Amino acid sequence: MIIFSIIAGALALVALLMVSLPLLTSRAKSAPGSPRTELNLSVYRDQLAELDQDRRAGTLDEHQYEQARGELGQRLLEEVPDAEAPAPAPAPAPRRTLATALALSFTVPILALLLYLALGSPASLLPQQGDDEHGVAAQQVDAMIARLAARLENNPQDGDGWILLARSHAALDHYGAASSAYAKSLAIYPDNAQLLADYADALAMAQGRSLRGEPEKLIERALRADPNNVKALALAGTIAFDNKDFAAAVNHW
Repeated sequence: MIIFSIIAGALALVALLMVSLPLLTSRAKSAPGSPRTELNLSVYRDQLAELDQDRRAGTLDEHQYEQARGELGQRLLEEVPDAEAPAPAPAPAPRRTLATALALSFTVPILALLLYLALGSPASLLPQQGDDEHGVAAQQVDAMIARLAARLENNPQDGDGWILLARSHAALDHYGAASSAYAKSLAIYPDNAQLLADYADALAMAQGRSLRGEPEKLIERALRADPNNVKALALAGTIAFDNKDFAAAVNHW
């Protein structure tokens, strides 16, 4: 949130400078006459003076004088088109320019903030409520497990349902409930080596991570059903290692 505010403030300052500096530094600029224009005007004045001298000397009569003067003026208009261009507009007064810059310095950030609140995502700047979302998800999972358990009470012969319930409890570290569900599934699939190994694992976790007793018997049943079951072999190797029978442990592993 703090980093975002710093970056947003810096960007707003840059935008204000880009808008305000041209207003504050503007000055009235007069368009200077080009050298060519000045030269044409000088030539025009010289030629006009010569025409006046010729008229006074009698070389040109009044009609010839007016005709030559008109032609001279026409050439001047053609060669100096800038003479008809409008004068540039005066620059704004300094006080008015300063007032405009100050007004922009207040209105631009306010408008940007209002647009962000209307079109952006202000909520994304707030700390995320991760714990609350996790709590809601956990409640939903618990509700689904409860519905599954209620359905199995009405249909206790659904072996796959008991397996799903057992593994769901085990995933949530509810090893006592998982063991009970595995026992129900084994009543339907008594020779399933994987179920026997999973049941032994959950029961061992429920009794303090100890494979002695009933878990060890379940592992023996699993290996009789499938001597190559990976989980049953791993658990059997752990039992042998705890008994310091390292050769048997290596053989199982």
